[in-house]
Amino acid sequence: MRSAAVFLAGLIAAPVIMMAQVAPPAATPVGCSKDANDWFNVAYRAARDSAAQPGGKPADVQGLLATRTARTKACAAQFSVDRTSGPQLLPLASLYSEVGEDSLARAAVNKRLGEPGLRDADRADALVTMIGALTKPDTLVIARAEPYMQQLDALPDATVMQKLDAHNRLNGEYRYLDVNDRIRQHSLAIIALGRKLKAASSAGDRTPGTVNPYVLLSAYVNLAEVYADFGHVDSTFMILQQATTDHPEIAAKDADTYLESERERYELVGKPAMTLEANHWLNAPADTRTFDSKGRVTVIEFTAHWCIPCRNSYPAMTQMAAKFGKQGVQFVFATEFYGYLGARQNLDPAAEFAADEEYFVTEHGIHFPVAIADAPPPYQPGTPYVPNVNDGRYKVGGIPQTVVIDRNGTIRRILTGWDTGNAERLPALIAMLLREEPARPTP
Repeated sequence: MRSAAVFLAGLIAAPVIMMAQVAPPAATPVGCSKDANDWFNVAYRAARDSAAQPGGKPADVQGLLATRTARTKACAAQFSVDRTSGPQLLPLASLYSEVGEDSLARAAVNKRLGEPGLRDADRADALVTMIGALTKPDTLVIARAEPYMQQLDALPDATVMQKLDAHNRLNGEYRYLDVNDRIRQHSLAIIALGRKLKAASSAGDRTPGTVNPYVLLSAYVNLAEVYADFGHVDSTFMILQQATTDHPEIAAKDADTYLESERERYELVGKPAMTLEANHWLNAPADTRTFDSKGRVTVIEFTAHWCIPCRNSYPAMTQMAAKFGKQGVQFVFATEFYGYLGARQNLDPAAEFAADEEYFVTEHGIHFPVAIADAPPPYQPGTPYVPNVNDGRYKVGGIPQTVVIDRNGTIRRILTGWDTGNAERLPALIAMLLREEPARPTP
């Protein structure tokens, strides 16, 4: 989540450099998407090259993307559900989903599902398309995909690849939305299906009939994080180990690359908390540079202004801070400079600090300390990503990541994402830690 947002945001700045010419009609729904993407690639390269010239302005990627969508939508208008039939209904549905015409997308799939004589494979393809059309970052919309998933699961094992695809789509969206019960449901389904299949040795070495190993590994990771959210760290490690037991065909270096960061994060539980460091702090004295948790129950959330699940956590975090702050519990946010905030682009640290203050303090009512680290060095292809010092110390992957520390300075729980149940589980955990007697100093 973080890398995608940072990448896009770093490119956006000025008005559109190149406007679209009128797009010729495409012969097929697939052609609409291809033509629009081909235009975008040419336009983006031209805008990027122009930006590199002396006095050039940064490419307006948002404008280019909007124009690409407009071109796709104009092309899609030449088709209709009524005039389309057979297999072409599914790419038409995907095209409608791409341009936000969700009701037309569902109508196209429903027409396909209603056609007589569908083979199991055809029905499975239609159900996958419908599930894709309903896989949106909206809990009410995505819930409507579940009955179609049940229909797909009821089909014979010959459709196992379609089942895996659909469960993976849903699981990814539920992971973004942080709905723990659904993450668990779909992760378990992927793991069960994966045992009937063989993974490719690596994502870059696919052979016919094999599955992308990261599709399977991500299910174990997502399930492990759910158990960690509930404090079952032993189960978390068992699940991560099960991934390599179930799929020894995955190259060790690829499995370790994907799983090791998860192991490292949850190995922090039970160990001493580390100091937060930042050159910039909100809601703290001007000379503040570090934050040490020892001696008080502390809740740290790693967050960012562009992160929607982070934003979803703020009401509960402010309520907990108001309630437990009176009992000595410390709350602190940790973020970094990104060079932009919302529509404001190319911000220097002073301007972004002011924008962060408006965002966190004024807009969201965050009145406890917020550590703002300097941005890490720009990513260079072929070199490892280097996070800011706080993210590195706490092995931050997806955000929000919440770390709960007891009075002795020991990390007691690490939660990834913001499930609605956290608003009940976190206060219960904090109350328990407040009841614990602090350790006595060693004589």
